[in-house]
Amino acid sequence: MGSTRLSEFYSLFPWPEDPYSEQGRKRYEDALKDMEALISSRMLQNLVEKKAVKVLEVCGGTGTGGVALSKVLMSRGVSVDLLVTDLRGEALETAERFGYGEIGCRVRTALMDAREIHRTGEKFDLVLMYGLSTPHFNPWDLVRFLSSAGEVLNDDGFLAVEEADRRYSIFLTAGYKWALYEAFDESKPVISFHAGYDLKSGMVKRVFWNFKGEPFSMEAYYWGFAELASLTWIFFKDVDLVSLGRARGFIVGVAPRRLLKPEALGEPSFISE
Repeated sequence: MGSTRLSEFYSLFPWPEDPYSEQGRKRYEDALKDMEALISSRMLQNLVEKKAVKVLEVCGGTGTGGVALSKVLMSRGVSVDLLVTDLRGEALETAERFGYGEIGCRVRTALMDAREIHRTGEKFDLVLMYGLSTPHFNPWDLVRFLSSAGEVLNDDGFLAVEEADRRYSIFLTAGYKWALYEAFDESKPVISFHAGYDLKSGMVKRVFWNFKGEPFSMEAYYWGFAELASLTWIFFKDVDLVSLGRARGFIVGVAPRRLLKPEALGEPSFISE
């Protein structure tokens, strides 16, 4: 998905990503708690013991997750070099300003597709995806991201992906809604409607409308813990769940296998034109 469409979507969809707004500040405070849970887990003990770490945040937007993780690590005496990547330049500008205000040091940013992060030419100790971004990736895209993440990580590196089990929370608990009132901010109401399904990508198409401008279509993949963790296991030697409660948590991959290089993936006939 291009940067223009992402910018249009997030200008319409009521996602609290502005860290200077009341809702955005609350989200950041929640992120601090999530990062405490993450680095306190058994899986990441080796990371916390380092004196300095390099963190790469993908789909980082305004940097809420990466900045929160950096602040928690720095509170434990760990020096952090943070690079936040996204496809939206305006969001990354906010990440730079917000990050400096919160952790008192420069936050590096780069316009980059998460499937191409191996092209940074750097090595990192942890790759982070925070903000429930996986619906933007169909399974084919996610395989490319996982392969790229494995290439950019050190041999003992970690991947941490915040995830919600949507099979449970949407299909088994609430039930899939053909029409849905999307409410993060009641002052900016948005409704969405089911508009299609792609058998080859698994993406569900929904149309969003805010009662003002033109309707906006967006595709999403409804991931569950099991399939995301199993795909991660293909690319990492171990994988586990750090639960955050209510069918939400971090899928954590440890030590990349690097058996399937990004350049070797090509384009399968199943999805080629």
